[in-house]
Amino acid sequence: MRKLYFTITLLICGLSLQAQIFTQIEEVTLKDGVENDYEAFESFWGVVKDKAIADGHQTGWFVWKVDPQSNDNNAWADYLIINVFKDKAQMEALNSKSPDWWSNYIKMAHKGKTKNKVIKAYVAETMNNKYRKKSVTYTNKRISDYMMPGVTASKGTVGYYLGLEQLNEDYVPFELNYFKSTHEGRREWWELNSINSRTENAYKPVSHIIFEIPKVDAPEIKEEDVSFTDKMMNKYGQTTRKLHGWLQAELVLWEM
Repeated sequence: MRKLYFTITLLICGLSLQAQIFTQIEEVTLKDGVENDYEAFESFWGVVKDKAIADGHQTGWFVWKVDPQSNDNNAWADYLIINVFKDKAQMEALNSKSPDWWSNYIKMAHKGKTKNKVIKAYVAETMNNKYRKKSVTYTNKRISDYMMPGVTASKGTVGYYLGLEQLNEDYVPFELNYFKSTHEGRREWWELNSINSRTENAYKPVSHIIFEIPKVDAPEIKEEDVSFTDKMMNKYGQTTRKLHGWLQAELVLWEM
């Protein structure tokens, strides 16, 4: 069982306090009729990502399948593709690679693993955009994260992706100094990211992204057990942010 990308993320934080983790999240909407073949296509790219991680070009790659009932049956994407980088420089270096570099790199990654005609077929599908009806990308800077000690994950792990708008200057302090502490023991993973940039077709109002994995067997919080202080902190904390939408997704592919 392999540890999820947040394990790698925290290790990187511990080894290099000066580095600021960046992620690029693609919200992918598929074309009709390609659903059964899409994950095999991403698996092909997973081999390339595995080599890219081993060669120090990035630190993680994850494919999450969205539950269509998310956001009150109004999910706006079919998959989330998350690329993780140790810092902005690593991200920009990989994004600056030329098409010729990628062509050669794909061949090197699949050498001895995949037949030449299969490589050519998947490259052609990539160039011809066979699968994606729409792709929206957010580039994010990590502000903070939390991982429950000893957590591991595998295919089928369920996470939640939240798009939030900062309403006033108290938002991030509330997340870091109050909400984050309430997740301890109740979340296996929690991360807060500020959106650094986005593609032109991206949703504009959101300023921050939270990704979290709840602890399945966390005890229910009873109303009578919530202190007055916590009620007031939660009440005023909620006024600092607006939730624009959420997606529930399960992990289907990853490399790290």
